[in-house]
Amino acid sequence: MKLPDIADTTSFKLSALYLGLFLLSFLAIGLTVYWLTTHTLEQQLKSGIEIEATMLKAEYDSDGLDELKEEIAGNDCMASHICGILDRNGVLIGGNFGGFKPSAGWQTIIRPAADTKPRREEMDVIYMKVIPLPDNVWLGVGHDGEYIRDAGEAIIQAFLWGIVLVITLGAGGGLYLSRTFLKKIEGITTSTEVIIAGDLKHRLPVAKNRDELDRLALLLNLMLDKIGELIENVQQVSNDIAHDLRTPLSHLKFRLENAVNRDLSAAQYRKQIALAIEEVDTILATFSALLRISQIESGSRRSGFKTVNLSDIVVSVAEALAPVAEEQGKTIHSAIDPDVTLSGDKELLTQLAFNLLDNAIAHTPENTLIELSLRSVGHRIELIIADNGPGIAEASRQKVLQRFYRLEQSRTTPGNGLGLSIVSAIADLHGGTLVLSDNHPGLKAAVIFCNRSCNSA
Repeated sequence: MKLPDIADTTSFKLSALYLGLFLLSFLAIGLTVYWLTTHTLEQQLKSGIEIEATMLKAEYDSDGLDELKEEIAGNDCMASHICGILDRNGVLIGGNFGGFKPSAGWQTIIRPAADTKPRREEMDVIYMKVIPLPDNVWLGVGHDGEYIRDAGEAIIQAFLWGIVLVITLGAGGGLYLSRTFLKKIEGITTSTEVIIAGDLKHRLPVAKNRDELDRLALLLNLMLDKIGELIENVQQVSNDIAHDLRTPLSHLKFRLENAVNRDLSAAQYRKQIALAIEEVDTILATFSALLRISQIESGSRRSGFKTVNLSDIVVSVAEALAPVAEEQGKTIHSAIDPDVTLSGDKELLTQLAFNLLDNAIAHTPENTLIELSLRSVGHRIELIIADNGPGIAEASRQKVLQRFYRLEQSRTTPGNGLGLSIVSAIADLHGGTLVLSDNHPGLKAAVIFCNRSCNSA
């Protein structure tokens, strides 16, 4: 099976998508940081310029233009700022810079870099505050904004390197995830091909970290286990059918051959035909029971579940079988809680109760006491049928739940060994469990259901 290219894998596409979104977010953060930093530095710079300009304006207001020129010439201003005074003709009459316009307000002036920076082929940016003075004189106070530009460039450079790092790590992480994904897919594909080839015991690999693919593989393994159990059951049923139907078919063949080879009267022929029909009925009953079990195990009846009164079902079954037990010298003692309800199939639950009680009647000796009880205990519903008969050995309790299995003492009684198999299948369909245990003496068969409050819990 051909595996997809790395670029076609879901993990790579998701990694590329997340990388693109992260880059956009990273770029938005970079632009925000750049703007906030440069804006804050610019406001701080303008605040310092305004303070200096206010001080020089106050000097002019108190002492006049000549004192202002001397203040600027005294290098107090020019030591930390760029200062200049223009007359009405725009001629510099004081200070060290006259490249501003005679217009009140803030001005941004760009000039070639100073000689002290000959290697920089850039322009200086000067922020200047221009204040009008009487007699058309203009005072300009400014400062070089180079450090603001340098800070912005540093931020841009840092974020560019960050983008390179993000792309490198993102692409590397995407490739790593894609390779890991492909490796897991390859393992699942290889195992699937082995299973398709016929090795139904093989299972998909599951890593220790249990990611999504591992959990999927675990579920598929559980499904394969279930399929394996079903296949084994089919094989077992096939073997059991071949083994257990051999006897009634042999009897049928013997009776038919006997009828053909012997010169019998009409009454004798009718008797042989009646016996043959009994054998056919036994075979048909066996197949009907097998079909019944298959239908139950398929779960198709679960869609029609309704709330049923299990107490009424058990009472009706007990009343129906009481005469049969009494005829055989056995006693049924019932203790049934009223109005015990369960979500299920009424017909199947009736068959479950009937098979259990009928099994207790059929396989116990005379004078046996059979105790039938139904009770709701907490979140559980318990249907228990206990007797004081011979019971079943512990080693055989699980075997009697298998199809066609019959104990030696039961082979002389009518039946096909499917009664408890049907009970177990019905209990499993309703989320219950059939448990066989020792009644000291005798056998106790308990079907334990989980009621609605248990399911909601």
